[in-house]
Amino acid sequence: MRWVLVTVLLSFVAWAQSDPLSAINDALEKVVARVEPAVVEVEAIGLPAQDDEYGDDASRSDRLKTENFIGSGVILDPTGFIVTSAHVVSGASSLTVTLEKSALQRSGTAEVSVTTIPAHLIGEFRDADLAVIKVDVAGLPFLPLNPRDDLKQGQLVVALGSPEGFRNSVSMGVVSSTGRQVTPDSHVLYVQTDAAINPGSSGGALVDIKGNLVGINAYFVTQGGGSEGLGFAIPARLVEFVYQTIRKNGHVPWGSTGVRVQGITPTLAAGLHLPRGSGVVVSDVLPRTPAEVKGVKARDLIVRVDGKPLDNLPQYYEAMYHKTSGDKIILTVLRESHLIDLEVPVVAGPADVDSSGAAPSPTINLVAKLGIFCSELGASPRVELANLRSRTGVLVEAKAVNGDLQGNLMGGDVIRSVNLKAISSVAELQSLLDRVKPGTPIVLQVERKSQFLYLPVDTQ
Repeated sequence: MRWVLVTVLLSFVAWAQSDPLSAINDALEKVVARVEPAVVEVEAIGLPAQDDEYGDDASRSDRLKTENFIGSGVILDPTGFIVTSAHVVSGASSLTVTLEKSALQRSGTAEVSVTTIPAHLIGEFRDADLAVIKVDVAGLPFLPLNPRDDLKQGQLVVALGSPEGFRNSVSMGVVSSTGRQVTPDSHVLYVQTDAAINPGSSGGALVDIKGNLVGINAYFVTQGGGSEGLGFAIPARLVEFVYQTIRKNGHVPWGSTGVRVQGITPTLAAGLHLPRGSGVVVSDVLPRTPAEVKGVKARDLIVRVDGKPLDNLPQYYEAMYHKTSGDKIILTVLRESHLIDLEVPVVAGPADVDSSGAAPSPTINLVAKLGIFCSELGASPRVELANLRSRTGVLVEAKAVNGDLQGNLMGGDVIRSVNLKAISSVAELQSLLDRVKPGTPIVLQVERKSQFLYLPVDTQ
């Protein structure tokens, strides 16, 4: 019997070696057949989700229109718990999930021809663009969450979802990067892939050749409007944390120390005279918070968290996601060439202050180089409504159509300084900008929603 088994195995190996493409094809077919029933289409009906902190105020007038949003989801539990993208379901008045008929047949549902069923929101975590929803059907096929840390660049992966509403779509590619930080201030290190991801793929599954869930499709970057091989997925490790936490608490109650941080760019480093061109810098310390009490200061570089080296912003947020009120965190900061260890208590995170509904100023000034309209703080009635911490600076009223310099300013921002030089009027802002030589890095200190941040401006 053993001799027969050995003969069969040797024959298979010889066949696979002689026809490797067929072997890969068979493996892919098996993976898709196993994974596909656990991938669903998600439709949300309601008002669009609120803009994030870099949103455009001008679009808010369109939010009275009811819209339909199509995305994807992955069943993670046979009792009907599904993970999807937060931006698909945020603000929805109703949710439906379209299941594969094979999935309903496995669940024992009598009316197997009915594939679209209602769903309800369990919770969402917008910082990672993840949400958990549920359908009231048991016995569903699911993908178990078993995060692995052995994902490799160049590894084959398969993306499944409903791009443009085309359900059951499958694409194959490779892992382009196992930890891509898309922007300096991104909270997540993404899995980058060249597998085709398009609108509607968000929330779908990215699996390896063995069918293991390695990520949840998030978004893609394009210049031509279609997939150009720049797709990004939220890694399974973060998906598991958010999923389990939402199932337990209904939300992700991560804590805060009162510190606001940013990723360091070469422009930030040059404009703020930082000793490093990468890493994490403290942009603000909120008043009367543990961080202020313990002596954390703006422009401190955080180089370690709880003794672990800190290389980028997502690592900082990943550490904070696991902290809740009552915990402590040790921040090692670099300040003027000195390393300082600060043990900071963790408290519940404060709610954002939104001043977007305030009335516009009667007097505005065009600052052409930044492409914005500004007003003096003392002349603007918006200041009374905004709960500003700034006492001096220039209020950004709105974006102009074009500007010589490109920044991410938005209405309601207060520009406090240019390259560490404080300003108190539009005239001072204009004067400082006019004196900056072409190619010189520009960093603005801005107050946004009662929080300070450094904003680099592209002068190229």
